[in-house]
Amino acid sequence: MEFGKLPLFALMSQRLALLGKRQLVLAQNIANADTPGYRAQEVKEPKFKEILRGNGPRKIAMAATHAAHMAGRPGVSKSFKIVEDRSAEVSLSGNSVALEDQVMKVAKTAMDHQLTINLYRKHIAMIKTALGRPGA
Repeated sequence: MEFGKLPLFALMSQRLALLGKRQLVLAQNIANADTPGYRAQEVKEPKFKEILRGNGPRKIAMAATHAAHMAGRPGVSKSFKIVEDRSAEVSLSGNSVALEDQVMKVAKTAMDHQLTINLYRKHIAMIKTALGRPGA
């Protein structure tokens, strides 16, 4: 069984990809904390409305269980929008990286990543239990 094709696992995989990209962007911000003129960046998380409209990184397709059903929009785009983080003040050197904020964002991203991994493990365990192999 390929878990990546199940909608729930596809969404968790997409979430992990977003969190990985966010960690890279935050690490880049921290690395450039003393670079004059550097502006902090952030990965823009898609809004639920954007996902429903098909504008987000994960497009939701309707399930057609009957031949007369309308076809949904297929496809998954793994591109995430990186935008300038306008929440921090700009210093005299033109740098907008606030290390405290970046470290807090890194910690929150790590917690979100761990939460998603734990959900993934729990769902795998439930599937194994349903198949009659609880410890396998």
